[in-house]
Amino acid sequence: MADGRRKWLRREEHVFGALEISHYRPKERPNSVRIVHPKNDEEAWWPLFDETGSTLFPELMAELNEIKQTTVSGLVFRRDHSHRRSPTPLPWITAKQDLRYLRGVVKKIVHAADLREELSFTSFRHGGFTEGADSDLTDAELRAAGRHRSSRQLPTYAKRTRKQLISGTKKRREEKYKDSRFVGIAMTRLSE
Repeated sequence: MADGRRKWLRREEHVFGALEISHYRPKERPNSVRIVHPKNDEEAWWPLFDETGSTLFPELMAELNEIKQTTVSGLVFRRDHSHRRSPTPLPWITAKQDLRYLRGVVKKIVHAADLREELSFTSFRHGGFTEGADSDLTDAELRAAGRHRSSRQLPTYAKRTRKQLISGTKKRREEKYKDSRFVGIAMTRLSE
């Protein structure tokens, strides 16, 4: 699910507390997923296929297709083990909207994978914004994906990276080269 969090730029409480099985490929929109952002009451219907029919999220779709085969309704992501109070797996988020248990599990995974200790589930959302900025998404594209109304928040999420500096420098050099080529052509024509 980290892939969906990263690609759809969702907050952890939205992934585990708002993504219903009915949001994934409903009959009326079989090629989309409804992404709800409860914090600002925004929603987006993300396409799952491009204009050629190629899947945009192949690994995530395989996981969601499998879940949809066994889950009729309710939240998509549930604990992968039974609980003493329930014969069926419980949601990760509690009735009080608490995700402390999930955060603890994520910390154990981070530690077991020998990743940086400061990483958390929230890091995936920030990483998705940074990945988008590294891929040259415009501010408008990043805002649309993250459902931000203003670009003022983007620096909080899309970290500045070396790749962005290199990309920006190359674009500026290309533009300068185009301008100098244009000036050279114009000067040649003027001298004729």
